[in-house]
Amino acid sequence: MTFLGYFFLIVCLFSCYIAYRIFDKILKKRSVVKGKSGILEKGFILFFISLLIISLNSITMVLSYSFFWEKAYRTLSEKQYEAVVIGYKKENIATKNFPTSGRYNKPVYFPRVKYTNFKGEEVIKTLDITDDHPPAIGQTLRITDSEANEDANSIELDWIMLILGCVFTGLAAFFTCLVSTYIKNETFKKRITLSLYGALVIIGLNVGCILLMILKH
Repeated sequence: MTFLGYFFLIVCLFSCYIAYRIFDKILKKRSVVKGKSGILEKGFILFFISLLIISLNSITMVLSYSFFWEKAYRTLSEKQYEAVVIGYKKENIATKNFPTSGRYNKPVYFPRVKYTNFKGEEVIKTLDITDDHPPAIGQTLRITDSEANEDANSIELDWIMLILGCVFTGLAAFFTCLVSTYIKNETFKKRITLSLYGALVIIGLNVGCILLMILKH
């Protein structure tokens, strides 16, 4: 399992712990008003809360790690090269059509690049990121890479999209904190304040990573 896999596992386990604490508090309040709940009702409540917390934490932490923290670390720690796009690696990603609630596979194309490393060896790798308009074959890109990684780290990014990504993960962090702080006996106003601090911390970390990548680039 990769480091990202272990990181995601830790996020899921922590999310399940928070979800159980919320579930336990909700159950105690419901039992005072409506009496004991049935097993099916308990299972549904626990499943829904767990799914919500895992989703919010994954959006906040896993996306921040994948698109900001890891890329900034690789940009600073790895050697920089100029690579040439020689082709594409096609992958299908399951996408949901919201108007029809249907699902379909959307093809995405990750650029394959070729460069000469510091040993004078020719290396061919796939970039770790792509978008709706991948670079053309023959185009030169700046990357960082090391022998330990399967994919090359692209440092020529759409900075506007990264800024929007900061806002998105910040919003996810806000709602994650807001839901998670339900386990504390705080007023709603205090929970809002704590959630804003949590969102600002995530946004600050991600913006810092963007600035590091820009300065390195």
